Amino acid sequence: MPQQPRVRAERVEVRRSRDRILGAAENYYAVHNDDPTMSQLAQLAGVGNATLYRRYASVPEVIRALYTRTVGYQQAVIDEMALQPSGWDAVVTLITGVAEVILEHPAVPRVTRKMLEIEPGHRHGAQWNAVLVAVAARAQAEGALRPDVDVNDLTMAAFRVGDYSYLPVAARARVVARQLAIVLDGLRADSVRTSLPGDGIHTDEIQTFFHEHTG
Repeated sequence: MPQQPRVRAERVEVRRSRDRILGAAENYYAVHNDDPTMSQLAQLAGVGNATLYRRYASVPEVIRALYTRTVGYQQAVIDEMALQPSGWDAVVTLITGVAEVILEHPAVPRVTRKMLEIEPGHRHGAQWNAVLVAVAARAQAEGALRPDVDVNDLTMAAFRVGDYSYLPVAARARVVARQLAIVLDGLRADSVRTSLPGDGIHTDEIQTFFHEHTG
């Protein structure tokens, strides 16, 4: 019995160190295409090399665990989408939700690509295909979604709109809100157009964003 508190403390420490390692890896892949070394990752996570190797034996193992975490972010969007009262509401939830996930977790696209590099046979999102096809069909049956749109158009649109994480925080909301409105209007079956929110982005602002991103 006296050992139980110690066992619980060890389990808490294992979870804490794993979270720190995966958090450090996510932050790294948010800005880097190359892989960190295990020593780099241990330093970024603030753990010892021995602790890192006890949790994950290699960088590919870290990537697999991080990929599982990012799939969880996306699963939350799918779950919310399933609760929507109409097919069109589900489409809007999917696109805005995935875009928000990528803005909040900019490593998601890169981690997905890394996973496919180490697991070439893996099919990202295959577990969601049936529900996404059903949502698209439902929205089209309602007359809300263009009949020539397929499920891949929806997922690609969502990832595209979220691909502004490199912008300064103050600018992201403006850019994404307007791009979301443009994308959603382009998916509508009717000719209804919503007013674009906020102020437009000035050319000088865009150039500044690009120079800061590449500088």
